[in-house]
Amino acid sequence: MPGTTHGPSARPDGPRGLGIDADGPTVVGADAAGPTVGGAALDRALVLGVDADSALVEAVLATVDGAPVGTGRSGSANPTALPVAEVADHLGAAVRQALSGVDPAAVRGVVVGAAGVLRFSRGASADALAQVWASAGLTCPVRIVADAVTAFAAGTPEPAGSVLIAGAGAIAAHIDGEEVTDRIDGNGWLVGDDGSGFWIGRQAVRAVFAALDRRGEPTLLRHAVLAALTGHDDVPADPVEQVEVLRHAVYDGPPITLAGLAPLVPAAAEAGDRVAQRIVDRAVTLLVDTATALAGDDPAEPLVLAGSLLGRGSLIGREVARRLADHHGGQPVHAEKPAGGAAWLAAKRLNPDLRVDAHTRLTG
Repeated sequence: MPGTTHGPSARPDGPRGLGIDADGPTVVGADAAGPTVGGAALDRALVLGVDADSALVEAVLATVDGAPVGTGRSGSANPTALPVAEVADHLGAAVRQALSGVDPAAVRGVVVGAAGVLRFSRGASADALAQVWASAGLTCPVRIVADAVTAFAAGTPEPAGSVLIAGAGAIAAHIDGEEVTDRIDGNGWLVGDDGSGFWIGRQAVRAVFAALDRRGEPTLLRHAVLAALTGHDDVPADPVEQVEVLRHAVYDGPPITLAGLAPLVPAAAEAGDRVAQRIVDRAVTLLVDTATALAGDDPAEPLVLAGSLLGRGSLIGREVARRLADHHGGQPVHAEKPAGGAAWLAAKRLNPDLRVDAHTRLTG
């Protein structure tokens, strides 16, 4: 495989578990400078955007002007939680789905937004993941950037601003071009990611333990959490047995499993559960604090919300947006399609004069 060159690093940060690494773009492949394409060649060119997230991989294939051609989806691409071979399999599956029925040689640009970008771009992981692109038949440069960059691009065509991401992990990042220039949190599940899906899931389990051993008040989360972690609704009736079952379920699985409990909490909160409401309120406060520690007070600077917890229709997403609008002076933008943001960045490199309506088609 051709050599790999590393872009400038915003900070000399290392891997961060569920967080996001602040690093410049990495380019893999020949002609790594990524020249623009003109004339008839531009009309025939395709771009591929990939969101390699800790929850799943999504790929979007499109024409340079934003017309969708193909999509793909596969499992997690978290290089700190999975063996690199499994990450490569998931990436390959999503890319092959998106390229189905298409000549890979027509793809002239690829951008991958990766959680844990340093692990994607260095050492043995880089060699293994580079084989994904070769196996898919791609011959163009592949740019690997932090997923904060593609999440921001999914929310706005502007080149600079801030993004708050809350999914399994949580981070706020300032973006300039294809680089993270500043960041708050994203320090991983063990010591950070405040207000994230993992944080919420852990709080839900703690609340259930407290309800079971009489330290806390009753909560709808009790049965929901037990059923989710055990995989069935038939849980013991005795609280002492429930404590034992819950403890084993928590410690028998990987810590990331707790992030999967996060959707149970806003659902219980909207059903009137006071315990869940307090967890939601605290999560919102932590996420807003993370964003406001980074974002300035200039309403003209874009502020993008991304990640599974911050969808525009979700309880947490709505409340975070409301509080940030009060602080920021402008309405945050919800990013729904990071893979489309990655495709936009790839297309923009081929055609710097690309119109904003292409961004709408790719990310809408």
